Amino acid sequence: MIDRVVSPFARLLLSPPACRNLTALRAALGGQTVLITGASFGIGEATARLFAQAGAEVLVVARTGERLHELVADIERTGGRAFAYPLDLSCPDDIPLLVDRLVRRHPRIAVVVSNAGRSIRRPAVRALDRRDLERSVAVNFTGPAALLLGLLPHMIAAGGGQIINVSTVSVKPPAAPRWASYQGSKAGFDLWLRSVAAEVQLDGVRVSSVYMPLVRTRMSAAGGLYRHAPALTPLEAAQVLAGAVVRPRARVAPWWLSAQEAAAFLLPGVTDWALARLEARERLRGARRGAA
Repeated sequence: MIDRVVSPFARLLLSPPACRNLTALRAALGGQTVLITGASFGIGEATARLFAQAGAEVLVVARTGERLHELVADIERTGGRAFAYPLDLSCPDDIPLLVDRLVRRHPRIAVVVSNAGRSIRRPAVRALDRRDLERSVAVNFTGPAALLLGLLPHMIAAGGGQIINVSTVSVKPPAAPRWASYQGSKAGFDLWLRSVAAEVQLDGVRVSSVYMPLVRTRMSAAGGLYRHAPALTPLEAAQVLAGAVVRPRARVAPWWLSAQEAAAFLLPGVTDWALARLEARERLRGARRGAA
């Protein structure tokens, strides 16, 4: 009930530019092959369903093989075309094998939606297991980068295409406390890909970085921190990605993100004070929970 009331306002206030016109999306994607990572749930799943509905052949990639095959079956039942490719992006040796299978079976991949991600919220001084950081970097940065490095030569040889990076507003200043592994790894991939974009644009490959606000998914629901915060639905997020296909641009972001970045740059002292207050409040909440 709450989502039905909040969602229209969230879409208006939070959402980057979106495309809700299936005819326009069909004109851009019909008959094209699209690869989507992190496709088993959330934004990736909604995007796979929407793009298949628009006539695209979708290649869905995620760790959860069983869920991928269920998604493919659902898409095919409604007349779409889809293929499942299970892959854990934190296993680097498996990525070249997948690339080889993909380019042999689908020589013309027109769009790659890099959506896979891993979120972890934890104070840095308590994140003593380096595997947490290593896995975040692998899923959010080095794995997606390795996959694109494998696919890019084939995309260029086929005449170009589009890469859409599903990033987050949190990679932009200011950096919130307790998100070091997530924000750092996502920001690293964002900057890496924007550097690559400057190179491959001359080869016909367009890169769109999409800075998503909060989206109501399994990942954002963990811990209940954002349970009552305004958020987009996965379908609304997929429509944002549709907008990036129909009207390609280098940066897709909510209208307010530039103002947030400017405030962090122009008012660093105020920003640091606000972040310190936020961390102090988190510690107080933790102490109260411990006392209870």
